[in-house]
Amino acid sequence: MSTSIATARFGTGHSSQRGRFLTAARATFTVHGYHGTTMDTVSAVADVTKPVLYRHFSTKSALYLAVISDYLDELTDRLRAVDDMATSDFDRVSRTVGVLFDLVESGPHSTSELVFGACALGDHAVEARIAAATAEFVTALATHLHPEDTGPHRTRLLAHGLIGATLAAATEWHRMRQPIPRQSALDAIAGWYCAGVRETMSARTAR
Repeated sequence: MSTSIATARFGTGHSSQRGRFLTAARATFTVHGYHGTTMDTVSAVADVTKPVLYRHFSTKSALYLAVISDYLDELTDRLRAVDDMATSDFDRVSRTVGVLFDLVESGPHSTSELVFGACALGDHAVEARIAAATAEFVTALATHLHPEDTGPHRTRLLAHGLIGATLAAATEWHRMRQPIPRQSALDAIAGWYCAGVRETMSARTAR
């Protein structure tokens, strides 16, 4: 296994054989992208024969869908944990930024592109299911950030905005070799987001 693939692994705590395949596939897709990954590569990283891998996933696109769905489920679980730990609205946003920040690694390969990047797979049915899973996560994020808000379209736009801004900022933070402490970076992004939301609410009230 290459050092880059080993570095890109994410510990998920899977103990089942299927879980081991998903971990290997996530690492391989992250490093090589969808089109640069083959079932041969995944089976080699997982240390199984290709027929064994095919017994669990009939196509590469099905494996990719499973990887994305699995990771989005993990992110949603982390949002639930943030709800349990948050001590204020600002703290909730800052911790949420931390969850999104973790999608971007300091190395040359980024899981954020794997999860949220546009990817033409050539399988429209799987693409549609990935889009639906991603939309479901964005809805969960919007509800998590604004549990009292009754404007779902507005909060979904805000959630999309926070995802994009955080991933861009995290990428730049790593590119600049972490020029400020991580928590300072998280609080800066959270402060920008919260200030923007307050300004929007004030403008709506003044109309």
